Amino acid sequence: MQFLNPSFVSLLGLVLTVAANATASPLPGSKGHLEARGAGLGECAHCIWPYTLRKEWRAMNTTEKKDYIDAVLCLAKKPSKAKATIKGAISRYDDFQGIHCAQTDSVHWVGHFLPWHRYHLATFEKALQDECGYKYGLPYWDWTIDTKSGKRMYDWPVFDAKTGLGGNGPFIPLTNEENPSGMVRTGGGCVKDGPFTWPNFVLNLGPTNDTNKTNPHCLTRDFAPTLAASNLLQSVVDELMSKPDFGCFTRRMESIPNFDVPNIHGGGHFAVGGVLGSISNNYNSPADPIFWLHHANLDRIWWSWQKQMISSRIQDISGPIVPFDYENKAAGNVTLDFRVNLGEMGAEVPLRQLMHIQGGTLCYDYI
Repeated sequence: MQFLNPSFVSLLGLVLTVAANATASPLPGSKGHLEARGAGLGECAHCIWPYTLRKEWRAMNTTEKKDYIDAVLCLAKKPSKAKATIKGAISRYDDFQGIHCAQTDSVHWVGHFLPWHRYHLATFEKALQDECGYKYGLPYWDWTIDTKSGKRMYDWPVFDAKTGLGGNGPFIPLTNEENPSGMVRTGGGCVKDGPFTWPNFVLNLGPTNDTNKTNPHCLTRDFAPTLAASNLLQSVVDELMSKPDFGCFTRRMESIPNFDVPNIHGGGHFAVGGVLGSISNNYNSPADPIFWLHHANLDRIWWSWQKQMISSRIQDISGPIVPFDYENKAAGNVTLDFRVNLGEMGAEVPLRQLMHIQGGTLCYDYI
């Protein structure tokens, strides 16, 4: 089954042309901090206890869930700080969607895919905390719990209309041309319940990759339960955890842009987004607030793999600079000195600063 979103087709065209366990909840105010107070992400500082602690969604209590949702809605109402480069942005939430959109073609199917997204997540988390008073860590969504549960996708806790992120959109029929691989999908329209319905939650960028254009629209979802059941599997996580080095690990994490082989990265995007959902648009996937939970889980899996041999694996980085250039015909591999940035959201940093989640740039842990 091929990835269906036209954005992936355009990306492929471009590429081919260039060929530790804690039980207590974090107390209010106990988010991780940098020893040099006032230092932002990307600046040299030292992470000291207490760290920000990231919990699985269903491990959060009702108050924590509400506080997280409220903080996301808060960012969506605060004015953009990145209009100099993301001219179509209206809100702070748009800023974080926009930098992903602007850099999509250079941060997927490359060696810095996981570090870049780790930095993106941490910067978003810091904005929730510093600008919207959020006192906890970015939640993650362990979809293997759901796919093993036997529950219908519509009944998974993360999609609850009252205590979760809301559910599916209404069904929109598609022609064979619009859904060429015949993906079994169930929605496609504007999310109809929960906290992120129109006009309570407004997206101002997308669905194109033109970050100069403002286009207010709703969040859409297009659940694909069959795809979820065949991709978001513990067996795929176990296979990843067995990989001997980062090059093998990250290449298997992203896999290839189809579902001939089970794929947890694309699987999470397309299980929720199907053909028409916001999270299926590879440029604008952060438009859906579940993006952050999905990618936090991918980061958690990477960190779990790193901890198996922590001293060597926080030094282990490889993979192409140019998308899909696994044979290094267009350029070389990334190294620890390779630098990434988040535009106006985050300073340029070398990958070595993103390899440890309690290092000088990052300050959090998973429980």
